[in-house]
Amino acid sequence: MYNKFYGFSEKPFEVIPDPRFLYLTPSHREALDSMIDGIKNRRGFISLTGETGTGKTILIHSLLNRLDVKVKTAYIFHPTITFKELLKTILSELDLEVMEESEPAFLYRLAKYLTQMGADETLAIIIDEAQNLPEEVIQKLQIFSNLEAKTIQVILVGQPEFEDKLNSQGLSQFKQRIRIKRQIRAFSGEESMDYINHRLRLVGKRSSQMFTPKALSMIYSYAQGIPRLINILCDNAFLLATIYPKKDRC
Repeated sequence: MYNKFYGFSEKPFEVIPDPRFLYLTPSHREALDSMIDGIKNRRGFISLTGETGTGKTILIHSLLNRLDVKVKTAYIFHPTITFKELLKTILSELDLEVMEESEPAFLYRLAKYLTQMGADETLAIIIDEAQNLPEEVIQKLQIFSNLEAKTIQVILVGQPEFEDKLNSQGLSQFKQRIRIKRQIRAFSGEESMDYINHRLRLVGKRSSQMFTPKALSMIYSYAQGIPRLINILCDNAFLLATIYPKKDRC
């Protein structure tokens, strides 16, 4: 709506994750590099946590874009399901059909698929919003360690509550299987300003052209370094300034 008004090539602050707009702070870069390394070197279970809106999902999409073609992927983003349903979703992501609707049949088909993969191929199962996984499903994920353990890699991405869930007594064994743990943080004040400028540069502008220093300070003060909130605030600011134009900057 306001792209033409401001001369943007496209909307700079969409809430929908777009890897083209990825901004990497040190913690985000470390998380992305660790996931890539974990899959490449077959380290098994990987955990990534961060508060809501800190950029976990956009990191997943960026990861998917950067993986080698020899890495097959199954991306699960509605994990409040049973283990049987999880297996069925994984098989569906891999375009594998199973005639019998049962957990053993699904496991057998997945195991057969893994044995047919080349020695240099890997299956990466990426589970977003992992904090919503029932505890019994998390426990059953250990089964994957017995299915061609060096071939299948599992990345669990969730909010800090996922760490709390892993600390429960019933998941102590599973927690020991997680080889890589990373946490992404909210942006600092400087990173928030760089993030806004980064997104605006990608659509042909600079933050100094679009926001006053006071406006930028107010955005950080309210958003507290959460990129999703920064996107919402900036998008609303441009929309309102289009409807009620008074200045050339917000």
